[in-house]
Amino acid sequence: MHSASVDIAIVNYRSAHDTLGAIARLAQWPHGRVWLVDNSAHESDMHGESALLRQAAAAMPWVTLLNPGANLGFGRACNLAFEQSGAEYFLLLNPDARIAQQDLMRMLACMQGDPSLGAVSPRLFWNAQRSFMLPAAFPQSPWYSLALALATRARPLARWAARRGLQRAMRQMASQSPFEVGCLAGAVMLLRRSAVLSAGGLFDPDYFMFFEDTDLSRRLRRAGHALALVPAASAVHEYRHRASKGPLMAHSQLQFFRKQHPVFFRLSDGLRRVSTLQRPMVLEHWYRVLAQPLTSAADFARQSEGARVLAFSPAALLMPALFRPLGEAPRPFDEDEWALLEPARYTALALSDDPDPRLLWLCFERAPDASTHPAACAPATAGLLSA
Repeated sequence: MHSASVDIAIVNYRSAHDTLGAIARLAQWPHGRVWLVDNSAHESDMHGESALLRQAAAAMPWVTLLNPGANLGFGRACNLAFEQSGAEYFLLLNPDARIAQQDLMRMLACMQGDPSLGAVSPRLFWNAQRSFMLPAAFPQSPWYSLALALATRARPLARWAARRGLQRAMRQMASQSPFEVGCLAGAVMLLRRSAVLSAGGLFDPDYFMFFEDTDLSRRLRRAGHALALVPAASAVHEYRHRASKGPLMAHSQLQFFRKQHPVFFRLSDGLRRVSTLQRPMVLEHWYRVLAQPLTSAADFARQSEGARVLAFSPAALLMPALFRPLGEAPRPFDEDEWALLEPARYTALALSDDPDPRLLWLCFERAPDASTHPAACAPATAGLLSA
């Protein structure tokens, strides 16, 4: 069952140490090639990144380093590796993602056992301690966009939706059997080459970064291929919420709706009419806002009076949210978890530290570290930032 060839694509952009960490976690890959596309090789190499990657790749004969000569963006760089590869199966792997060989082989076994599957992903944890999980990716749709906009008008409805979505995500990720989903994230995604080709190819080159995986998921399903999460396999994706991603994500979202939902895109005047449905969120009316800024996990615990975190999100509506695995006791952030948070504003669902705990809806700002420029801290937003 495991004799099939599996190639792996990793796109590097100013993240050589992360990239080499992803390769190290895989260890020597015996089932195909690792295609390493260096999107930053053409830039002035002040920190020796390109040289470091070249040296590392030369010592690993199963790794092929590709230098496209420009920053192609994530999608086009993956396409370059896919075109070079002839493997029957193809894994997309982010530099900040970690998966072991045995977990990848479990994903492969699932695909080999079910020819209807076009792509699968593992359960994703946010951190190496595996104390938080990432929810399954969700397919963007006109109805979801409208629902998010209208949710800003009714706090009880928004809280109900956030809790319901969180409960569903926790149950999903506690499943012991593979389950079908409507969308997969490109951070760790195993693809069947024949399915990709039948869906028109890997990534639409018009997307520079973000939403190319959502677009591919939709095309795969249209071509008759199922998508699934494989709970028997797990990986870590140290997702970082950076404010600089916002404009690019918004641009890609417009591209996606223009291409995949053209009627809605026209009727909504390029989503502008959707944004007019939103109401400004006065966070003090929606959440208990902790004193700003917070500098450490201990500071969070002190300001929140020991609140035990169930879930948190960079999105003002707490949708989507990273969450504690089902069955794991909630607790305050520890310093390792806090260190992974980028300077930004977050919302959180927590339990009070009382004999009779009550549910807390919190808003807090993670302050920049001393070495971080204060401008890195993102302002609050009522919009949704995809996890």
